[in-house]
Amino acid sequence: MTQLNWKHPAISRRTAVQAGAVGLLGLGTNHLAALRGVADEAGETRATAKACIYIFLSGGLAQQDSFDMKPHAPDTIRGEFNPIATRTPGIEICEHLPLLAQRSEHWALVRSLTHPTNGHTLGHYYMLTGRTDTSPGWRGDRKPRSSDWPSIASVVGDAVPLRNHNLPPAVMLPERLVHWSGGVIPGAYGGQMGHQRDPFIIQATHYGDPFWRGAYPEYSFFQLPRKDATSDEPRLFQAPNLKLPGEL
Repeated sequence: MTQLNWKHPAISRRTAVQAGAVGLLGLGTNHLAALRGVADEAGETRATAKACIYIFLSGGLAQQDSFDMKPHAPDTIRGEFNPIATRTPGIEICEHLPLLAQRSEHWALVRSLTHPTNGHTLGHYYMLTGRTDTSPGWRGDRKPRSSDWPSIASVVGDAVPLRNHNLPPAVMLPERLVHWSGGVIPGAYGGQMGHQRDPFIIQATHYGDPFWRGAYPEYSFFQLPRKDATSDEPRLFQAPNLKLPGEL
């Protein structure tokens, strides 16, 4: 069993002073029973989710073309598309997301999520692990290591009870995150939780020119050097290693 050396989250001096001042203001352990009683009366319930789907768009769908249109900004800042109203008053999103606009009561828009880097590899690492500090031994050389923080998929896959033993608890598709230079972007694996907590990776795309990776190479950026995006190779989403060996 791999031991996880978790670090306590960093807090500011102001926050520490505010927390330490609670006792000075008269809130002590003698108030805990009353506060717990109020929490019970509020009908606090535990989460009941049985699965988590994390859609991570690696380098796509810019905010000014999706959920933060900035329609009144100059042409050099705003995107080329127009906003449309959602079912939630005051919230507008891109005209090319009409089905999401019709279902806005089922999703939340979080505008405060960010991270402190412009580097894609490190930014991927933060977003895939949910951590905003690097792990011990981090080098940023696009090589996943056993010292990396575990991915969100690994943590959730370990925490959610298995409904059956026929499928892996965490699955990643349609491809392994590979940089155009050939290096594998870290953050999507078990890391300190061990390789047994790596998500099951379904490699559902084939690669031609490394500049047009992905399921839809015909939509590559036109300014990048690439070959003809057409190919005779089949583009089938076929999960690997799900068949028994022939002798069994």
